[in-house]
Amino acid sequence: MEEAPAYLPDIDDTNWQVWHGNGTKCPKGTIPVRRLSGTTGSQPGREATLGHEYAIGFLNPPPPKIYGTKAVMNVWHPKVERAKEFSLGQVWLTAGSYENNELNSIEAGWQVYPEIYMDYQPRLFIFWTADAYTSSKCYNLRCPGFIQTSRKVLIEGAISPQSTFGGSQTELTIQIWKDPNLGPWWLGVRLSNGSDLTPIGYWPLELFTRLTDHAENVQWGGEIVNLNVSGRHTSTQMGSGFLPRNDKAAYVRDLQIALSIGKFQAVSDLKVGATNPTYYNVEKYSNTSFAYGGPERGDAVQLSLDAVLRGTRFLKLKKPVISHSSPTNPKRRAEKGTIE
Repeated sequence: MEEAPAYLPDIDDTNWQVWHGNGTKCPKGTIPVRRLSGTTGSQPGREATLGHEYAIGFLNPPPPKIYGTKAVMNVWHPKVERAKEFSLGQVWLTAGSYENNELNSIEAGWQVYPEIYMDYQPRLFIFWTADAYTSSKCYNLRCPGFIQTSRKVLIEGAISPQSTFGGSQTELTIQIWKDPNLGPWWLGVRLSNGSDLTPIGYWPLELFTRLTDHAENVQWGGEIVNLNVSGRHTSTQMGSGFLPRNDKAAYVRDLQIALSIGKFQAVSDLKVGATNPTYYNVEKYSNTSFAYGGPERGDAVQLSLDAVLRGTRFLKLKKPVISHSSPTNPKRRAEKGTIE
């Protein structure tokens, strides 16, 4: 197991989770793991299948090589209509494509997913896939893959309190970077309490076929699953549940990427797009910030996620359909949040 990289400044496992009321950290050589019931599987979900809808920021064209990304997003408590649907805000680092199931993806953020967490709370989550979400994939620590090193941060920990309309904002910082020495992809997080970035652990290179040296694409934003039961679009909310034209919408800000190992810089040419803007949309505020969310009920014309990322050909489909693919003012004041 690797140690947290020494080149990161101000590494500090700060107390920012509710379970610290029972102790500040796990014993040496152990990590915190959420107790699971027998009803939850190791690889649940419907990744890159029917019903996924997105409102995201991306780079078009992306730089030739990406060695990391950083983003700050506010955390909400969106309504999720059905247990097998979810709502999330996250970052994606990817390489490869869906063709021949070659897509590799590293993902992290916050998520409401009743089927696997057995409640409706927003929780810190991670995900990876090495074959376009077919069989080589895993949520959190539910199967081998991600190596956790932190003794104080609980993956799947519930985030509380959440952001409030017209009030304090709970912000989650996600940073993913390539280790300059041995090469794994490290994950660091920070909640909006002024603490330093906390390295959580890493994804070993052995997991991947395309993310072994660098990433080819990066995206940030929201995603929901619409099961379209009885032909009716879900009422599941994305972000805060408000469209970005409303000052109550969710946001992502302070977007950064690393174009060389260990050197982060602000994004300079942000693009935004949504696969179903009639329900969930996105609005650019600057090259480093945007608002996203919904829904807005009504007839929906969907676009493929690949078309949004290409920013060129958009395929107009009959309505209603289901997707077949893989913020308020972002300068709002942030207050302390916790994860339990």
